[in-house]
Amino acid sequence: MTRLGSPRSDRNFTVSFSPVRVNRVIKALLGTSNTATRRSWLAAVANLVCHKRPDLAEQLVEVLGVKPAPTKPPATGPQNEGILSGLTIGEIGVCYEALLSRLDRDSRRTSGQFFTPDDAAHFMAEQSLAFPKGTWLDPCCGVGNLAWHLASVSADPAEFIKNRLLLVDQDATALRTAVALIAAEFAAPGDTNAVKALATRATRRDFLSREAPPAHDFVIFNPPYARAPKRTDFETGSCHDLFAYFTERVAKTSRGFIGVTPASYLAAPKFQPLRDVLNRYAKGGDVLVFDNVPDTLFRGYKYGSANTSKTNFVRAAITICSPKASSWRVTPILRWQVADRETMFDQCRKLLVDRRIGPDGEWVKVLAEMTPTWDYLARQTLTVGDLTTTRETRFALDVPLTPRYYISASFQPLNRGSKARLYFENEADRDRAAVVLNSSAAYLWWRGLDGGVTLPKRVLRSTPVPPITGNLEALVGAIRESEANSLVGKMNAGRLNENIKHPLEVVRLLNDAVIPDASRLGLQAVYSNNMFPLK
Repeated sequence: MTRLGSPRSDRNFTVSFSPVRVNRVIKALLGTSNTATRRSWLAAVANLVCHKRPDLAEQLVEVLGVKPAPTKPPATGPQNEGILSGLTIGEIGVCYEALLSRLDRDSRRTSGQFFTPDDAAHFMAEQSLAFPKGTWLDPCCGVGNLAWHLASVSADPAEFIKNRLLLVDQDATALRTAVALIAAEFAAPGDTNAVKALATRATRRDFLSREAPPAHDFVIFNPPYARAPKRTDFETGSCHDLFAYFTERVAKTSRGFIGVTPASYLAAPKFQPLRDVLNRYAKGGDVLVFDNVPDTLFRGYKYGSANTSKTNFVRAAITICSPKASSWRVTPILRWQVADRETMFDQCRKLLVDRRIGPDGEWVKVLAEMTPTWDYLARQTLTVGDLTTTRETRFALDVPLTPRYYISASFQPLNRGSKARLYFENEADRDRAAVVLNSSAAYLWWRGLDGGVTLPKRVLRSTPVPPITGNLEALVGAIRESEANSLVGKMNAGRLNENIKHPLEVVRLLNDAVIPDASRLGLQAVYSNNMFPLK
């Protein structure tokens, strides 16, 4: 039996998909109406699964509600599988999302539903091996990517899909597709009852409705990421986000879960209600946080998005709440090179550290080797915000608010759009802030508390100001001298944005003045664009 993508230890899955192939599928299946297109899609799925499983063809056709589309001669061979032949389950998901975006662009833009790449889905599924035996639910299954991989890692996939897998989705076409693809892949030879059982446990419904979800033990899910009206029946109603509602419902109705969401829930103040829910309803768990540079977890293309970029640059987090967990652990924001993606999946759990809580309730993301520095900074009582004043003075610093690999604070005004101008009552306060903000301490603090696209002003203002060792005048002189030679510019939306990128030796000088044992701690690791392979 040829699999869509075999369970493996080397994660040798395709993780991005050619737009040329997507467009070829769309061209072949796009009909003159929504109904015609969906029937064309189901017929293409029927071609694939009936060719794969002639022993189950009658039951699979009954699930799909359509017969295989006619094929061109020859009537046998791989080409008889049709337009979806040779695709992994993740790639089929891409094609379906792309096809839906052509049918209803506005709906796809607001639904926030995007596929999970095969290697990421398989990694998530592998985490289920640490869970007790039980029934699993995918509450927004789409065409079945996560559930497919969940079955693939099961000790007995045929038994699992027959007795212990439940599928839910609002999209009837996607739901039928998921049942057919999963049954065709994993049902035992001739087991027509397995197809019927899985189809019976596949429910078309809104998982967020007031109706209780199907009885289950555990959940694996990739919820939609989109703004939503406030829900007074959810504790996370003030978050105004679908993924928060999904995560709350999952946490409250399951014994454990594996979910992939935006990483923003760890830091943003608006998601504090979600963090509170997880604290109350889960005994603990592991949170793996993924950056979007140089590589990103959601590789590939997004279709139907309002964003002009076609690449999915979501900073994602995979949250694993096993019933066996008794405390929370969080990774730093993981960065890796494209070539090290497989190594990253193999090693990322080794970077989990006991959870720390930030000054505004954030779940901190920090390297284990940086925890002594983090704990030292967190103990400080003086912050940058304490040193500033709300009135304009002649003692000012410009701080760019779009960091990626460094943070700076400039004595000279910077010509850029996104920046904070901080004012101080006196020269000494300004200079102390300048030393801290140009050191690695500020960047470490931002990465731990946020690490998103921008440097939030609340994080900037909360940056700790430790006692400065050494000669403050000399340190400021080094900053000013470097500043005169380190002005850099980057074009953004047709505008040149200035910044200051200090040489490494200047940053090290400031680190030694701000952080005890800075040279021994090797703070440069916080800037790394590749944490893998682990040293």
